[in-house]
Amino acid sequence: MKSLILTVPILLASSTFLAASEYVFGIGQDDLDGRASEAFAIQLEVHSNPLREYRWGSVSGMVAAQVDEDGDAYLGIGLSTLWNTSDKWFIEGSLAAGYYDEGSGGTDLGGNLQFRTLVGFGYRISDQARISLAIDHLSNAGIEDVNPGREAIWIRYGRSF
Repeated sequence: MKSLILTVPILLASSTFLAASEYVFGIGQDDLDGRASEAFAIQLEVHSNPLREYRWGSVSGMVAAQVDEDGDAYLGIGLSTLWNTSDKWFIEGSLAAGYYDEGSGGTDLGGNLQFRTLVGFGYRISDQARISLAIDHLSNAGIEDVNPGREAIWIRYGRSF
């Protein structure tokens, strides 16, 4: 079963990588609530070409990977959106479901299936580059008996091509 849980996101991720239109790299800190040790973290997201475009922005497929210095790791797939508030400013959001491993010194979130929500505010440096400040929440959404959740803050750089 565990191999199936790992295989499905990898197969879906590979199809998203083939249609990628943007990479997003983030550095940040997780476990902000103080219940666990705060840790330096990095993230990489790959966004597909927009699935839908609207006057206000777009919705894209996404693969997200995160790892921190405590050994926590997350790989998820989902949807990402950008809401244009002006020509330069935007609000970003995403929702992903994926596999979480607490590693040897990480945070016990109650299970391997975790959901990540993210919201951020950013600025377009150019047509191909953007920066943002975002907060995310990782949780099993109450499907396990233990559900402490975890929050992180990120500085993100996005590069489209």
